[in-house]
Amino acid sequence: MDKIRMGFIGCGGNASGHIGRVLEMPETEVVALCDVSEASLERVKERHAAVEGLPFFQDCEEMLEKVDMDAVEISTPHTLHFEQIMASLEKGLHVLTEKPMVCTVGHARQVIARAEDSGK
Repeated sequence: MDKIRMGFIGCGGNASGHIGRVLEMPETEVVALCDVSEASLERVKERHAAVEGLPFFQDCEEMLEKVDMDAVEISTPHTLHFEQIMASLEKGLHVLTEKPMVCTVGHARQVIARAEDSGK
């Protein structure tokens, strides 16, 4: 593998800084961005010229289906993390998530079990 192909689920707030740092990493390639807010996607485009031409999505399931990736970073409201983590692991992706990882101990256990089962 030449580069780790990474997508971002959530592009507002702190995610824009994360995107910028990942864009600077020679071993990583940002391949898609997702946010329900068109304004957040527009701010990322304005802040990081390197994302011009990337596919942008407002639905993370669509991004997971359509884009060939190795990993995602999830930086959405924490109440959405569980479903987004599980969907990403189901697609065989490595996942980096903002804190809190999930909202309940039960969800945390499910995420840990899925990650261990998937090797991701």
